[in-house]
Amino acid sequence: MKIVHVKRACFISVLCLAAALGSPAQTFTTLQSFDGTDGEDPNGLVQGADGNFYGTTGSGGAISPCPPSNDGPGCGTVFEITPTGVLTTLHSFNGADGADPAVGLTQGSDGKLYGTTFQGGNLSLCNGTGCGAIFSIVPGGTPVTLYNFCSQTNCADGSYPSAALVQGTDGNFYGTTLGGGASNSGTFFKITP
Repeated sequence: MKIVHVKRACFISVLCLAAALGSPAQTFTTLQSFDGTDGEDPNGLVQGADGNFYGTTGSGGAISPCPPSNDGPGCGTVFEITPTGVLTTLHSFNGADGADPAVGLTQGSDGKLYGTTFQGGNLSLCNGTGCGAIFSIVPGGTPVTLYNFCSQTNCADGSYPSAALVQGTDGNFYGTTLGGGASNSGTFFKITP
């Protein structure tokens, strides 16, 4: 019995040594450092059909301070970055078209990018900060506001979208809000492209 354990231990040691010798060293490369004017607090990324990456920043951008609260370093951005690290700011939010995109984007089957902003949109709602918006953007284009939250009586449609949109098999987009709804406890919503 003792010989079997020694052979097994030797085999495992040789296997671990071979794996360590055959494993390449990991390489880490910073592709972009945001400086505030191009955004701050980046969110999740999606790789577009064109091979580039697209994302949002929760603050920063060209519009500063952010109009809904008039503090902070801008309302956030939508950006594109190539696999080699070339960054292009596609849009800086201005409050009226959204503010604080707190999650990443979703690329729809139509090629457009879809996202939400936590605040902004109709600035007359939610104590003047806006209750959030849904937008779409064509890579290289300008965002189009598709919906402003709290547009229904008593915010029955929800407020403050809190998760990335998901495109269902029916082609519609689905998401959630933190507030609003019948009990002011949030909603699960559907929107057509």
